[in-house]
Amino acid sequence: IMVSTWNRGTAPFTLQPLDRLAQLVVVPVLRMAFNVVEDFAASTRADGGFGSTGRA
Repeated sequence: IMVSTWNRGTAPFTLQPLDRLAQLVVVPVLRMAFNVVEDFAASTRADGGFGSTGRA
């Protein structure tokens, strides 16, 4: 494993072998499957549109 580093300070900084300088976070990679449709089916939700509360 390699880690890219840069020193944003003005003082030199030396890393010694076995110094701890990074963390590894392992996360799952999710692969989604999508169904392409020509039109959406009717629903029983309100007709006010996106964000509508149905109140005047």
